[in-house]
Amino acid sequence: MTDRLLEPPQRQFDRSDRIRFAFDGLPGEVLREHFERDARQASLSAKFKMYYRFRPWIPIPVRQLLQRGRNQAMEVSDDWYLPSDFVSDFRSAIDRDSNRLVIHPWPDSFQMAVVLTHDVETAAGMESVDELAKMEERLGFRSAWNIVPHKYPVDRGLLEDLKHRGHEIGVHGYNHDGRLFESRRLFSRRAELINQAIESFGSTGFRAPMVHRNLQWLQALDIDYDASCFDVDPFQAMAGGVGGVWPFFAGKFVELPYTLPQDHTLFVSLGETTPRIWIEKLAYLRKLAGMAMLITHPDYLDTPERLEIYRIFLEHLAEQTDCWKALPREAASWWRLRDNLEVHGSERPPQLIGPSSQRARLFSLSDFL
Repeated sequence: MTDRLLEPPQRQFDRSDRIRFAFDGLPGEVLREHFERDARQASLSAKFKMYYRFRPWIPIPVRQLLQRGRNQAMEVSDDWYLPSDFVSDFRSAIDRDSNRLVIHPWPDSFQMAVVLTHDVETAAGMESVDELAKMEERLGFRSAWNIVPHKYPVDRGLLEDLKHRGHEIGVHGYNHDGRLFESRRLFSRRAELINQAIESFGSTGFRAPMVHRNLQWLQALDIDYDASCFDVDPFQAMAGGVGGVWPFFAGKFVELPYTLPQDHTLFVSLGETTPRIWIEKLAYLRKLAGMAMLITHPDYLDTPERLEIYRIFLEHLAEQTDCWKALPREAASWWRLRDNLEVHGSERPPQLIGPSSQRARLFSLSDFL
């Protein structure tokens, strides 16, 4: 994997904070360029900073009205949910480096990975978790539930029950006010309490509210993985997108970018009434051997119509036999195993050496797309 310093131009990072991408060579250079572009863009405008100051006093219907107006007024292409710029650059790199053999991103002959996650933003959302989890279980799925530790009463019994049933519990920021990265001092103060929640919940993963992100600051958290980045999502307050649709190492943790549009964007902001976009993006990710990570919210899957859209998509996922249906912690664990594999080229064909090498395989970059 490519080994690079996390040093976007506007920030200084410790030399211990390194990133390693899924592939090296020219494809790895493309991943690096798009990552650094995202790092440069990952900041809030003065308008959004002011909005988050007043957000606690703005009623939720008013917030949604503001978000809907902003998102519907944005000029985006019809295929805004596809990382077309990245894929164009990536394809060009593959054309120039087509003979390279790489370790396939996923184990056990799976073509891609599917990872379901939920961000639980409100007390009402917490009350809906169990019903939603049971719907997933009936279709053979388990998912990760990211809990805000300092906003609403947390049902510890429910969390333990979810874990007993095979689900995962993650931590979703501090209090979901949009100000986590407002200053280093504020972040450091909250990071101590976030780490306490991580230990208390038995979590290994984190996602920042509103997918705001500063991967260098997040090194202070006691986590195995973070899931605050995305491949492309023009509707987020903190613009950007890493382009790549695979996990990567960011310092001490594995970064798991989400790659399927959020339910809030599709249902609340854009008024979608079918899972069409999710299904189309899933097919696109399959061609890239990518990771289909989905963020949904019990808070927004709050009508029979929206629940039905989600159920239809889950049924579609259940039919995909080439998809590894993994929890985030499982995807991160595999990525660490994959990172320790070595290709011994003296053999014909080359051999993979390392723990769990029997689960991995080599393939040519020319097989992409």
